[in-house]
Amino acid sequence: MPHRHAVEDNLTDRTKVALAGAGIDADVRFVGRDGTVRVGSAEEKDKAREVTLAVEGVRVVDVQAPPKVEKPPAPPAPLSVKLLVDGGKVTLTGTVPAEGDRGKIADAAKQALGAENVQDDITVDAARASDDTDLTALGAVVGALGKDTKAGVVDLTDHVITLTGTVPTQEVKDKAEAAAKAATKSGSVRNELVVGQAAAPAQVQTQLVALPTVEFENDSATLTAKGRAVVENAASILKSNPNVKVSIEGHTDLTGTAAHNQTLSEARAKTVLDTLVSLGIAPDRLTSKGFGESRPKVPGTDDAANAVNRRVEFIVQQ
Repeated sequence: MPHRHAVEDNLTDRTKVALAGAGIDADVRFVGRDGTVRVGSAEEKDKAREVTLAVEGVRVVDVQAPPKVEKPPAPPAPLSVKLLVDGGKVTLTGTVPAEGDRGKIADAAKQALGAENVQDDITVDAARASDDTDLTALGAVVGALGKDTKAGVVDLTDHVITLTGTVPTQEVKDKAEAAAKAATKSGSVRNELVVGQAAAPAQVQTQLVALPTVEFENDSATLTAKGRAVVENAASILKSNPNVKVSIEGHTDLTGTAAHNQTLSEARAKTVLDTLVSLGIAPDRLTSKGFGESRPKVPGTDDAANAVNRRVEFIVQQ
């Protein structure tokens, strides 16, 4: 019996050391050369059995673990669309699950304001969930806002349509709300439009976030034609809200050296500031700063992540 206890103690100690070396914290007990190992999770069970059986002298082992809990798959992200209406032009951004959805929104916007006044930057992602909103009917919302609305945003997110911006009359505000309610079957509409006056800072921030990405020439602080059009949209929003001050913040992806990216982000933010000033925005309302690669929006260095992380953000100063 003393010899048996010595064997059990020896097997127990060596098994604990082997399991710890494999990163497994376990309760170990031996009766003779037959072991019982209790681990903290079902994921460790197979590895603990393999490690224990590899210990010299172990005959059999019973590995015990809590039952594995299967996590339900996360629901797919819903479609999300923003229509920025400003001075008779509309910019479409967001992500929808199918090309047909994108076509419905774009065609409706073109019918409302004319094809030449529509900039379509909507992307398609089949992993997105569909929405019960009548996407074609969003064109009626755009039409109701009309050419005199300044920086109006029709934001469809998670079955809710939110309206922000500045409209010329109460009648336009009411018509836009009615059109939005007709488009969403749930009738969930938040009408934050303001009549003939500047919007609240939070609303201005919503309008600026709705803008497409400010694009530059590759590895340059020179705006592309599309990038300048976005800055012109930002200028229109700021002109409609003359008391709002904005910080312009430049960010890069992780390509290149940190020093180069820092310099590039500062130059791009300064380009946007200078362009806004040239468009009539007072310099004392604007500041610019570059953050280089230090604040990525998403992890990763693939093309999709890089496209998200290369950005200029407009941050309203409260």
